[in-house]
This record gives sequence, C-alpha cells and structure tokens, in this order.
Amino acid sequence: MSNIHITNPGDLGVLVVGAGVAGLTLARRLSQNGEKVTVFEKSPGVGGRLATRRGEGWIWDHGLVDIQPSDVPPETYLDWQSLGILENRKDQPQLSWICSEGMTQLPRKLEVGFEVIRNCKIDLVRVGPGGKVWMIRDEEGNWHHGNKLVLAIPAPQAELILDGSFPQQMISLKESLLRIKYRPTLTVLGLINRGRFPELKLKTDRIVEICIDNGEKGIRNSLGALTLHLTADYSRKNFDKPDKVVLTEIKNWVKKKMGAEITGMVVKRWRFSQVTHSLEEPFLAAKLTSPLFVIGDGFCGGGIKGALLSANSLADHLLNCSQTKESGRNHAKKNIYSACPK
Repeated sequence: MSNIHITNPGDLGVLVVGAGVAGLTLARRLSQNGEKVTVFEKSPGVGGRLATRRGEGWIWDHGLVDIQPSDVPPETYLDWQSLGILENRKDQPQLSWICSEGMTQLPRKLEVGFEVIRNCKIDLVRVGPGGKVWMIRDEEGNWHHGNKLVLAIPAPQAELILDGSFPQQMISLKESLLRIKYRPTLTVLGLINRGRFPELKLKTDRIVEICIDNGEKGIRNSLGALTLHLTADYSRKNFDKPDKVVLTEIKNWVKKKMGAEITGMVVKRWRFSQVTHSLEEPFLAAKLTSPLFVIGDGFCGGGIKGALLSANSLADHLLNCSQTKESGRNHAKKNIYSACPK
C-alpha cells in the first residue's frame, strides 16, 4: 500500500458501501447531478430488505412486503413514480405499493447511472496519500479509491468496519452508531395449494407477526406463495437454531392455525431487520480532511422512511457543498481577471 500511486487524486468520486435503499437513493441523486459514484455490495443482488426469491415460477417477497407512500419523501416519490413499476397492493383497502415482479424490481430500476460492484465485501478503510483520498479494501485484497466515503449499511456493520480500521479514532462517531438498535426477524417462505385450500384464512399470533399470500397481494402467478415474518420474541429465541427446527414448528403452526399443508419451505434470516432505536439526525459525519459519512435506516425514525430521509439529506448536503465550491471558484476567477491588467 505504501507504493500506491494515484492519478487524478482530486477526481476519484464518491464510494458508497451498501446497495440497500439508502445507498442506491444517494448514488442515484448524486449521479443524476453529475457526480461519479461507485457502490459496493457484499451480496449478489441489490435492494437490501427490498428482497425477492424466485423458484419454479413462484415469487416470494421476503423483506418489505409493501411500501407506504407516506414513507417516501417528495423528491423520491416523483422519481419512483416515473419508473412506472409501482402498483397498488390488491389484498388490503389502504393504499400501499408493490411491484408485480417482486420488490427487487424497484432497486434494479434505480441502478442506473453509476457502477455497482456486487459480491464485494469491504473489510478495511484507510486514508490515502495527502489525506484527501479514501482507500477501501475488499475481502479479495483489492483497494478502491475515492474522495468521499459513505457507509450505507446497518449501524453495527458500519461500527465494526470503522473500529477495525481506526480503533483509536472516530470515538464519538462509533459511540453514536452503537446507540442504534435493531431486532432480528426470521422469515419462512413456503407454498400452499390454493386449489385444495381456496378459503385459506391468513393468521398471526405470538409466533407469526405477518402472513401474506404473495399472489393475493398482486405478485404475478404466485397465488399460494406464502411469506411468514416471525415475531421479534420468537426470532430472538430461535435465530441461531437449525432450519429444520424452525421449519418443523412453522409447518405444524400452519396446519393447526390455518388448517393447510405448507410445502417447499425455506428460512431467511434478517439479523438487522427493523430499527428499534434510531438517531434523530439524518446522518453522521467524521471530521476529517476527506469526508466520511454514515447513512441508513438507523436515522430519522428508522425504517424505509428513515433510510430515504437520511440518503436525501446527505445528497442535499453534498450537492450544496459542490455548488458552493464551484461558485467560490467562479467568484475567485472573476476577481483575478478583474485585477489583471489588460
């Protein structure tokens, strides 16, 4: 690393770690305004909890089951509406949005105008030459460079990276991240033959918090594809238990509570599923020569609303800073020219 030579060190752009809704929203806003942005995502897909599983023609949403329009700030609302993919959920009277191809349809549409490097987990951060360049290392040992760094991942993951990279620095920022709390969620996906059980009544109780039929809510060709989000208490107690233990209990629960047979079951584990304590501020910033920020659903009340408010607030901040600098440069040029003899 000591022999690294960087060409154009002032034009490396913005590095965003995390391709969830916050990271994608920020990257989209910045790239639409001419900024160079690169996003790094540890998973094969983008979207975070806007997550969908497909198999043998069936579609299951296993993260957010819908989006409330009231959770979407105006600047994002207009952008998302222009995509033409949001539809009203069909199985409930109150207005909420889904995508008929699954919720991952939305983040995939947002991924335009910037590069997303998938299957790329970042494990180390360093300040580069001159103190004005960020260097981030992935698990393969490759280094990536930028002028600004944004961590758009769950707060515990951001704190882990920063503490491993700067154990004696950024103490206040890391302490703030530790104040953000999450609950886990176990999610079970399965199939019920709706031909055999046409009058199926979806149930919830102390074990199952949310139960939806993806076909009934409006996902194409997926009637009988069930998503069951399990309660916070159950998820905490059983999060690390083998799949077989959880699936056997849920299979018996479905038979007892809904009178139906569920097959093709799988478990999805969300360790940082929902924020239980968020920070009031829209983002955190490290006071260094090179800007470093943390955004996500741990801010502004949590959830997708908090993630969007956080991303848009930082986008406004960065774009305003860029405009101010450009205005300052133009003003300086005018002063110089006016002072020069003709």
